[in-house]
Amino acid sequence: MREVLLLIYEGKALREFPFGDRALEVGRSRYCDIVVHDPDLADRAFLVERDRDAVVAIDLEGSRRRVRLEVGESLPLGRHHELQRVRSVAPPPPRIGRTEPLATVAPIDVPLALVVGRGSETRHVRLDGRPLTIGSDPARNDLVLSDRAVSSVHCRIQPMGDRALVRDLGSRNGTWVDGRRVHALEVGPGARVRVGRTDLRLVAPSEPAALVIESLPMRAVMDDVKRIGALPRFQVLVTGESGSGKEGIARALHAASSRSSGPFVAYNGAGFAQQMVSSQLFGHERGAFTGAEAAHRGAFEQADGGTLFLDEVAELPLTTQARLLRVLETWQVRRLGSERLRKVDVRLVTATHRDLHEEVRAGRFRADLFYRLNVHQVHVPPLRDRPADVGPLARRFLEEVARDLGAPKQLTPEALERLQRHSFPGNVRELRNLVIQAAVHAPTEWIPRAEIVRALERTSGVVCLEDRAANELVQTVQRHQGNLSAAARALGIPRSTLRDRLRRIAR
Repeated sequence: MREVLLLIYEGKALREFPFGDRALEVGRSRYCDIVVHDPDLADRAFLVERDRDAVVAIDLEGSRRRVRLEVGESLPLGRHHELQRVRSVAPPPPRIGRTEPLATVAPIDVPLALVVGRGSETRHVRLDGRPLTIGSDPARNDLVLSDRAVSSVHCRIQPMGDRALVRDLGSRNGTWVDGRRVHALEVGPGARVRVGRTDLRLVAPSEPAALVIESLPMRAVMDDVKRIGALPRFQVLVTGESGSGKEGIARALHAASSRSSGPFVAYNGAGFAQQMVSSQLFGHERGAFTGAEAAHRGAFEQADGGTLFLDEVAELPLTTQARLLRVLETWQVRRLGSERLRKVDVRLVTATHRDLHEEVRAGRFRADLFYRLNVHQVHVPPLRDRPADVGPLARRFLEEVARDLGAPKQLTPEALERLQRHSFPGNVRELRNLVIQAAVHAPTEWIPRAEIVRALERTSGVVCLEDRAANELVQTVQRHQGNLSAAARALGIPRSTLRDRLRRIAR
């Protein structure tokens, strides 16, 4: 039997929240652990925590009054909601996004990490999407600090993609970010947090944002990634269609290597004008060209000690290809406007959606550079060849949009089945766009098949024969002002058949 907090709306149970030793914050803000959409509730209303054998709710609106919550008792939340402490006999639900036997989500999918302490006492804590509670009490925190200046429950860090929310939990000495005392502040990589006398630093070792490996083709890819990742000095060429997730593979290679604590720098070879590419890759000195008002460290220097991901490598001008080849031969870079050579220690991972053999034959890509880059090759299969990944990816994107909408979103089985039948010429990027569009337009938590069909029509003009037939049924019923008998006669089918087909469309 486990203990949960049950969120109730006007007497109807909405959702269970597992409640263990970690405190949960309740309020209207999307950054709370339990988000309650009630106009009469504060953004941060209560903190529910264990106090020895009791459970108490602390009012966060200024009074700091403590309300003891017994099993079966409810805490009023605004005008329509309440939170009830109950014991549930149901098994705990599976955690979406955790490492499971089928590896639904790659365990190396870690967009942020926390560096704790300084010098020889430094340790790294990977943030896996869950809130990280920090304090001195071992029974109530995820990260325990042996620091007398740290409160028993001091602060919480809530990862949000490539950023995080740092929130003080009523500590004695406060939580400080970059020298400023804060109550709640959204921060990015590089932010320095001081808790008591302990220094924390937020870093981004890698962030394969949507790397899902449930399908057999992607499991084979990840086997290659783990094997090649252990060889951090060799170049890797990642191939695959646009939008298939090549950058995610590059970040996974970085995370799986001994370079994972170093920087990961991503550069798009097609993202700059040709005259600026060399400057962005190799750097420049002040005054090297018109507009160069300050010296600039290029991508190779920025990635020193880590990994440089060079996307769309086939788009590089031939002159830049020659300079890149020279760097790979000497592992030294010369900034524009400088005579000095700078040594760099970088693993280069390149990617392209083009056939480099054909580019070499056509004279658009240097053969000697191709052989330098193609030491190891990883091919990312298109999404149409791995339909088993569509569901986990869609759930990942729905979690993202749900945070922005402030309400959960889920696909009906019929909607998921329709997604899995789509060919996805735009791959993962197209799937993300479709799912977000459907979630925004769906009026309820559950996204029906019809919303997916409409999203497909909006984004790619795709209407399958089955969807055209469905549209014809609906239009015929509309022409007959909802009279199913008349519509069925016009279509030449029994009324019961029309009714059944309309029910399937509505799902």
